[in-house]
Amino acid sequence: MYCEKCGTKLHEEQKFCASCGTSVSGGQAVTTTATEYLAMPPGRLWLFCVLTWGIYELYWFYKNWQAVKRSQLPHIWPVPRSIFAIFFCYDLFKRVYESAKSNGYAESFSAQWLATGYIVMLIVQAIWNKMEYLGALDILIAAFVLSVTPLPLLSVQRAINFNNAKIGAHTQFDKKFTGGEVAIIVIGILFMLLAIWGFLPE
Repeated sequence: MYCEKCGTKLHEEQKFCASCGTSVSGGQAVTTTATEYLAMPPGRLWLFCVLTWGIYELYWFYKNWQAVKRSQLPHIWPVPRSIFAIFFCYDLFKRVYESAKSNGYAESFSAQWLATGYIVMLIVQAIWNKMEYLGALDILIAAFVLSVTPLPLLSVQRAINFNNAKIGAHTQFDKKFTGGEVAIIVIGILFMLLAIWGFLPE
């Protein structure tokens, strides 16, 4: 159970939020049990994140914060929380895990460590993107950093899929790629090929 105003976790017997002082009586508290997050295969999430150079991560965070807004915190703004994911990813990871755990999710993960790993990789990626590429080794390192950055999201996605299945969510992911997803893959591959071509010596 969370405070509707600030999002602080509450105990069932609490009548006031310890962080902001808001009364939690009369429907001022919300639970995470029925939150329907963005369902998709973890491998597909990783693929889209890599092929779009991390842009898909913004969409992923936005859709999941949108789910939180609908069922838990109606006053939050999903867009800035998605753009500044480095500051808000821990809160989202924690909410997802607690939603799944409340529905019987047995696999445990540390939202704190996942968020830390994700933040570190975002920082490394940002630093590396500002450096000059000198050769093939630099391209390989950049590709490695790009491919490992979304890995923490995969554990969160597995918890999301479990949670959605348990609450009887109507939107289940399709095992086949949609037309839009195929377009993402094709454009992403072309963009990557052009990027690699630009780094090749003349």
